Amino acid sequence: MYTSSNVFKRNLTNPALGLLPFFIFSILIGQVNTVLALGIAFGLSILPLIFRVRAEIRILYDVSAWSFLITGIGLAFLVPDLHPQFSFILAEIVFVFSIMIFRLTRKSMIRRLHKTQQVQRKHYLNESFQLLFQTQYALTFHLIVILGFRVFFILRYPVLDIILVLNLFQITLATIIIIQVLRFKILEKRLKKEEWLPVVTEQGDVQGRIAKSVSQNLKNKFLHPLIRVALIHDGKLYLKSRDASRLLDPGKLDYPFEKYMQYNHNLEEAIANMIKKEVNTDKLPVRFILKYVFENENTKRLIFLYVSIITSEDAFNALNLKNGKLWTPAQIEENIGNDVFCECFELEFEYLKNTVLMFNLSKIGQ
Repeated sequence: MYTSSNVFKRNLTNPALGLLPFFIFSILIGQVNTVLALGIAFGLSILPLIFRVRAEIRILYDVSAWSFLITGIGLAFLVPDLHPQFSFILAEIVFVFSIMIFRLTRKSMIRRLHKTQQVQRKHYLNESFQLLFQTQYALTFHLIVILGFRVFFILRYPVLDIILVLNLFQITLATIIIIQVLRFKILEKRLKKEEWLPVVTEQGDVQGRIAKSVSQNLKNKFLHPLIRVALIHDGKLYLKSRDASRLLDPGKLDYPFEKYMQYNHNLEEAIANMIKKEVNTDKLPVRFILKYVFENENTKRLIFLYVSIITSEDAFNALNLKNGKLWTPAQIEENIGNDVFCECFELEFEYLKNTVLMFNLSKIGQ
């Protein structure tokens, strides 16, 4: 459930907030003593470290802290009179170079996180380094503008100097922060609609969860439980074309019921929801017959195969199934291997034919 407090916590984890210490420093340096402004900004930048915020979220805070520390040392040698504008330019140059150096650590940080299954931490790490990239190039452009102005125009327009040094810097950082906050809000709306899939072992034990859209981009990295229900009537299998949005074999013939099990759902609940969505009833009789792991280059699934046998003609017609038809085992065998059926179905058919279908046909013959 998404409450206002959850949204607030998510906004606090926005890596873009790591730019706030420098933004505040740019305001204070024109209002108070340079050393005091630097001290306050440095204190703000180390707060996440003091409160043990995860490293992948506080990257910009850490970079800012090192920048302020190096700037404080550099001021004693390069700007002994602590002139506000010169001090700020020095701090910005140090900040840009610190970002460039810190970005070189990306591969080592990714390698450390690669050993874990914490997808959320990897997401924040990527967000932070993307923000470092944006900030580096935005502030490099800002420094080039300042250099060009001071070389060619400062004598004619001295009043513009402080605007370019401080105000343009503030506009640049504010724009980056606002864009990132808006991105997080858009992501928040997407997460409300996101499907969360359990990550399981081959035995079916749940190890964690991941967003379906993220898992699809990672292809077959994680194993998810998938429920399939074969519908049998009069010794025949009911098959229909798979939806065009399916990751596996869109448009090919398959059972009418297939769905990933959602995180925190049990099998009975997932089956009932899946069947009700397709035929507007959850009273369909189902029986478990097989569990196996399916994997190809695009997906990895722990498949739970169920079967539903409808003996009554009236009960079958009452399902009001659309866009499919009943196939006899002989018709299916004639088309196996001709790129007509879903890959999973072709793997399962031989088992169905020699167990459920054979038993069902023998009963019909009686």
